[in-house]
Amino acid sequence: MKLYNSLSRSIEDFEPYSPKEVTMYTCGPTVYNYAHIGNLRTYIHEDILEKTLMFLGYDVRRVMNITDVGHLESDADDGEDKMLIGALREKKTVWEVAAYYTDAFFMDFEKLNIKKPNVIAKATDYIDAYIAFIKGLEEKGYTYLANGNVYFDISKFKDYTKLSKLDLETLKIAHRDDVEEDAHKKNPHDFVLWFTKSKFENQAMKWTSPWGVGYPGWHIECSVIALNNLGEQLDIHCGGVDHIPIHHTNEIAQTESFTGKSWTKYWWHAEFLVEESGKMSKSSGEFLTVSLLESKGFDPLSYRYYVLNSHYRKQLAFSFENLEMV
Repeated sequence: MKLYNSLSRSIEDFEPYSPKEVTMYTCGPTVYNYAHIGNLRTYIHEDILEKTLMFLGYDVRRVMNITDVGHLESDADDGEDKMLIGALREKKTVWEVAAYYTDAFFMDFEKLNIKKPNVIAKATDYIDAYIAFIKGLEEKGYTYLANGNVYFDISKFKDYTKLSKLDLETLKIAHRDDVEEDAHKKNPHDFVLWFTKSKFENQAMKWTSPWGVGYPGWHIECSVIALNNLGEQLDIHCGGVDHIPIHHTNEIAQTESFTGKSWTKYWWHAEFLVEESGKMSKSSGEFLTVSLLESKGFDPLSYRYYVLNSHYRKQLAFSFENLEMV
């Protein structure tokens, strides 16, 4: 079997750490709204990958996180709190919103014949593990405290851009009008491991920590959940291509700094689903869900079929006007 590895930007022979067992981590949803069919396209592809490995005789242990703790709108330390957005929109607690949309997400899994991962881990169940992880990084000299927040110092980690292949000197920080640069960072690309101070004074999800009452940064959950359930070295890490430049890059930096080992052998990323007006996203306000497709007479498995066969077509797109596949 061969896989395209985002780390090397090449097709490689697949050779897991163990001859018969494959450890596989897939970034899960932030449960503040329904998953749109672009999100679910990624999970269909991951399902195909897992079932292919099983067909080839591998024992696959797959873990997925559920982001039910409030985190920021973008991969960086900026934007709005997604869980808080959902709670305000629906006049519910963040906990109620998380529970409802977690259930809705896995209902879509059933409709699309996607196998549930072996381990489904809620981010809020690992708070103590995050604190222990941050303390470990702190003891190794990878962190600093500023304005009450704990930051990861990327200058301490060699090859920070080995996955993204980006030139950090050319990247602009706070180039959007609604984003302010964090003046407390030593380097603009440093990232928060634990927040005790942020612009969200009404943040509902807070926990006691050695650094004060606060909440974890977003990037930490995948690293800690993977380490706790799959060990220090991982065969495959999956996610969307949008995770490459920041989220997955930060995962590598903090995980390998913590363990002192090379972490993931194969990085596997899915491209966006592009509809007629461009990339599908929740931020646009209107997006297609499995339930909406059903209400218009489409069988969810028909969408899975088109995803499976999309590589034979020049494009797979949907019209918001009539929901016709074009």
